[in-house]
Amino acid sequence: MEYIKPLRNYLRKFDLISFLKAIWYLSNHLEFRRPLPDYLRGANPYNFKSNLHLSFFLWELDTLSREVILHCEPFFGQKITEWNQIAIALNRLKKAEQDALEVDEYSVFSELSRIAHRQFHWQQGITYNDLIRTRKIYRSDGMNSVVRHVYGMSTEQVALSGFSALATYLEHFAITNEWAGNAEKVIGHSPLALITNLTADLMDIRKMTHDVRRLDSNWAYAFNPLWLYPLIRIDDGKRIICPMPGLLARRITEGLYFDIAGHNVDVLSEHMGPAFQAYVGEVLNRTNSGQFKIQAEKTYGTKKKPKDTVDWIVEDASASLFIEVKILKMARAAKEYLAPYAAVTTELKKLAKAAGQLYSTLTDALAGRYPHWEPNEKPIHPLIVTLDNWNLFTHNAFGELQNLIGDELDRRGIARSIIKDHQYVVCCSSELEFAIQVMAQTGIHEVMKGLTSGDKIGWLFSGHLRSEFSKQFANVKPLFPEERDNFLPR
Repeated sequence: MEYIKPLRNYLRKFDLISFLKAIWYLSNHLEFRRPLPDYLRGANPYNFKSNLHLSFFLWELDTLSREVILHCEPFFGQKITEWNQIAIALNRLKKAEQDALEVDEYSVFSELSRIAHRQFHWQQGITYNDLIRTRKIYRSDGMNSVVRHVYGMSTEQVALSGFSALATYLEHFAITNEWAGNAEKVIGHSPLALITNLTADLMDIRKMTHDVRRLDSNWAYAFNPLWLYPLIRIDDGKRIICPMPGLLARRITEGLYFDIAGHNVDVLSEHMGPAFQAYVGEVLNRTNSGQFKIQAEKTYGTKKKPKDTVDWIVEDASASLFIEVKILKMARAAKEYLAPYAAVTTELKKLAKAAGQLYSTLTDALAGRYPHWEPNEKPIHPLIVTLDNWNLFTHNAFGELQNLIGDELDRRGIARSIIKDHQYVVCCSSELEFAIQVMAQTGIHEVMKGLTSGDKIGWLFSGHLRSEFSKQFANVKPLFPEERDNFLPR
């Protein structure tokens, strides 16, 4: 608790809204290259293009915004008038993080894992691909009905509403009640239902922040309620502010999942799972120009005991990919705590179960039980594609997953040696969109062999592609340009 006091006491004298507006300027500058006002020009006096040259990062502004909401004076504090006031707060935040850290030789890799979960999504940013992927998954027939039930509008209307709000907040810190009516004239429907869902009153979000705070070594990684409610209602409801537009962008893409899952968890298996599986198929087929043979899931077995094959098989002259598609988003708790913790193990068991399912059906395929694929001499690479990036690159996380998969195979009566013969790889949907394009240029086995043997087992897929296939990676293109042309302004 002592390590937080210098930051907490410093923040208490400042006006909350003024401080959040400064964070709005700074985060927009880092993520969207928006210009800084004169009073904050000291944050980047030489106008560096790369954020690596600066002394602060987006994930630090994320944490700082949480502490500002919790500790700054909501009504009568001192206004932010210069960069140095923010710099002092950031330095005290960095010091608090260092002092709170309790890492030893046994937990250092776990610390690296949660650092990745905290930083990577800010480093990678939100892209057109993220917006398009979300739009395509949620507008499938089943999901579109769910979206209508949750938001009172179609997926297309949610996308337009979210994008119009984001475009506005990239230019303005606050909007008034008149904004929804003006936006309706442009997009053809009222965005109010979505905006209301993403907005919390100032005092409510202060209470949420207090309730989820951590006063131990997990302090810096505690949840920021702005991820759930990126918009804050102030001035007796007359204005709505957006402290970090990057959080709004994430909320209207990957963040829609939490509204859907929170509304009815059965939706995931009934509608979202099939929609995601179909999207992966679209990615595979859009990439294919004749070099791949792509086969969708089939039913086999008996009438009394039917079974499903793997979701997708992609085969070329060099190898076969056996792809199992799973929503599988890692719970927030597993990203906050140092392992070994029950929360971390619980999440990894989800992946282990998916791997067990994949190896079970692979066993049947190798025994010649598939109706649409026959065993051959080519290598087989099992691939689990998740919606979320699990960042399984540390020895602790990957080693624990290996052990859990071994236990799952034991439970299913499958020899553990199948992992050595056919090493699984985990990647997220955004990585697959790049990887399959690289494979189209080099062949499946050329890409996969580096991840399934030797020192790179457990590497992040994206890191492997950039390291070993930089030339091919440079040729990667957006897979659905027509979606951007039909919806997003250039």
